[in-house]
Amino acid sequence: MKKSAVSWLVVSSIVVAVAAVLAQGPPGGQARPAGQPPAAGAPQTQRGPMYVAPPRLAVREIQDDLFQIALGLDSTCMYVLVTRDKALVVDTQTMADFEGKKIVDYVKEITNKPLVVVNTHPHRDHIAGNAQFGEAYLSAPAIEEVKAAAARANTPITYTMKAVKDGDTIDLGDRKIEVIAIPAHSPGSIALLDQKTGYLFTGDEIDPGQVVGMNPEKIQMHHANMKKLYDKYYSKVTMIIPAHNGAPVTKRYIKYFMDLDAKIMAGTAPVVPIADGPNYDRWNDSMTRYREHFASVVYTKPVPK
Repeated sequence: MKKSAVSWLVVSSIVVAVAAVLAQGPPGGQARPAGQPPAAGAPQTQRGPMYVAPPRLAVREIQDDLFQIALGLDSTCMYVLVTRDKALVVDTQTMADFEGKKIVDYVKEITNKPLVVVNTHPHRDHIAGNAQFGEAYLSAPAIEEVKAAAARANTPITYTMKAVKDGDTIDLGDRKIEVIAIPAHSPGSIALLDQKTGYLFTGDEIDPGQVVGMNPEKIQMHHANMKKLYDKYYSKVTMIIPAHNGAPVTKRYIKYFMDLDAKIMAGTAPVVPIADGPNYDRWNDSMTRYREHFASVVYTKPVPK
């Protein structure tokens, strides 16, 4: 009995020692290159309860004809709508390449059809890959904003910009995409309605996380745009396809935002903590978050004179 007890203690000590070695991560603090899986049998770095995964560019099939290319926790999303004759590329991400591969290469892995690029608005997290495609459609105010930003940075624009306006259609062959002006978050914002499927690409003007950058003037514009979408297009829309914070959502978000905007203007909208929303950490003391149902708006109150 005494010999067995000694043997058991020896085996237990070896198991504990091996476990302790495996729990230490890679030697010398080395990290494997981004996107490279760990070698077979390699020890894994421990992940605590507050571990946050590094941003990844994820490609997903949303519908048979619709693909999403999302950065990080669905924070910035671009889309590829594949039709019979062409493919519509809605926005071109927040960086020109990721892990050594250009944005256009991610798109070409989805389809080899001719590409038509449209920017929902000119903010830099939506147009970074434009030059790789050669040309892009934007609203006239968006084109002016892109030119002004390039002039400030003293950088050339190396692609062709073509203007579209409210009511225009983009011909993809078997599909017609209607351009709908909805300027508020950005003066250059447009929505894109696939007249065949009812997909409505809304850029940053409808978002399941929040619509940001609102103020007394912009909230009136946003409300008018939501009313326009509700009155004129609601019956034609099948789903909302946002540029941030996740996959497509129900068209009821048009009504949710229209109603919330009205309450903000009336001073009756429910206030929630500013941090009560995904992927938004650029607030200050002048900002207020309003939320009702599934709509949320980050609003900057005017500074008293």
